[in-house]
Amino acid sequence: MADEPARARLSFGNAALAGIVTTVGDRQVLFAEEGPSLGLEPGEISRLQRAIGLEARQIVSGEQTTVDLCEASARRLLAGLDIPASSVSGLILVTQTPDHSTPASAIALQDRLGLPITSMAFDVRLGCSGFVYGLAIACSLVEAGLERVLVAVGDVASRFVDPTDHVVAPIMGDAGAVALVERRPSRSWFELYSDGSGQRALYIPNSGVKRVAEDEGRPSVMTMDGAAVFNFTLQRVPDLINDILAWSGKPLEDIDYFVLHQPNKYILKNIQKRLKVPEERFPSATQSVFGNQNAASIPGTISGFLSIPYSEQKLVSVLAGFGIGLSWGAAVIETDRIYAPPPQFGLEQG
Repeated sequence: MADEPARARLSFGNAALAGIVTTVGDRQVLFAEEGPSLGLEPGEISRLQRAIGLEARQIVSGEQTTVDLCEASARRLLAGLDIPASSVSGLILVTQTPDHSTPASAIALQDRLGLPITSMAFDVRLGCSGFVYGLAIACSLVEAGLERVLVAVGDVASRFVDPTDHVVAPIMGDAGAVALVERRPSRSWFELYSDGSGQRALYIPNSGVKRVAEDEGRPSVMTMDGAAVFNFTLQRVPDLINDILAWSGKPLEDIDYFVLHQPNKYILKNIQKRLKVPEERFPSATQSVFGNQNAASIPGTISGFLSIPYSEQKLVSVLAGFGIGLSWGAAVIETDRIYAPPPQFGLEQG
């Protein structure tokens, strides 16, 4: 009998999620209004609105960046929790759109927030699975000895798409979310996966130092194989969620909310039906209101649609992210009345 492959499974007992804040782009774009400029006929616009929930998205105006959005979220989070920046010993920034390819944008964010030079800061280059990965790393660091770690996630995805591409452009929204993990008793379980053989399903050609002959002459914007992404999601995500429930020992009935990455309503409805989870425990409207927020879509969904229950109740949640890489992961986490205000629009402090 062949040996079982190694698995990236983690569990923690002393790393708690204390709060989440999300900042979205300040500019609303309505799909019905931008559809004609993308070459779509009225019938196609209506069909896409019904089928995958394309309604609106929030993107940045001007030259705002991921770091700008995450800075606004972090300042609001620290103020809301009444925590001084000097008490934070780690910062993780998960993004596909850093301010610069080097140095790490997390270090710029550390300086702008006034975190001490004795803190650690680094970037993680992941997309839609990024919040789960970042949260797992933060919990690992806290469990190993750090007291407080910020997890900043997000993208200005409107910057890496062709604005005339009617497949990708109207999906993407811009957001930056920040969560705080701190040392105190709380249970969580994680499973993380990767499969680089599917990397070209979601891909930006000519975006690094490597040049591939078949990409010669192609622009450096996101390309998507929609069928491959759909098949990957339905093949992997239901099993992922069933596996994390089994690993944590939590039956489906004990989960208050299933908060998944929000690619579009059609994919989420298919996952929900396969898992047999009631709609009220399975939010699916984020992409229709804010756009696909990439790594920020899980915290963005909590901020946008579940602010009150997360702020006022003890909850057990399944979080799951999946997409570019290919990369996917899930967590079961316990939270207890965290700081989770509604999202703010743009960079003004509220």
